[in-house]
Amino acid sequence: MDIKIVSVNITINELKEVAKEFYTSMIKGVVDIEEKIIAFGGEYHMDANKILIENGSKQENIWGFNVYFNKSREEWIEYTSLINIRPLVNNNDMEVQDKNIRDKMKQIINSKII
Repeated sequence: MDIKIVSVNITINELKEVAKEFYTSMIKGVVDIEEKIIAFGGEYHMDANKILIENGSKQENIWGFNVYFNKSREEWIEYTSLINIRPLVNNNDMEVQDKNIRDKMKQIINSKII
C-alpha cells in the first residue's frame, strides 16, 4: 500500500499517482494539525492514520479528509471520515464540526499541494 507522508509539499500530479492505487478522482488523507504533516493514500483513512501515529503524531491532532481532483481548489476538500467521530471533543459525526479545525486543515492541505 502506497501511503505518502508530506511534510513539505507534493505536486498535484504526484498526488494523482498515489490516488490511482484505490481511487482515481479523489484521494483520502489525514492531517496532523499540530505537526502540519499529511499522510495521503490508502483505501481507508485508518491506513494513513496508522502511519502518522507510527511516526509520532498524537491521535487527538489527526483528522481525516478527502480531496476531489475534479472540484475547484476552493471546494475540493471534504472533511468527512470515520476517524473524525470523537464524542469526547463534541465531534459526534464523520464530518469535522469545529470550524477552527476545518480552517487549520484547509490551510495545511492547500499549502502542501502545489
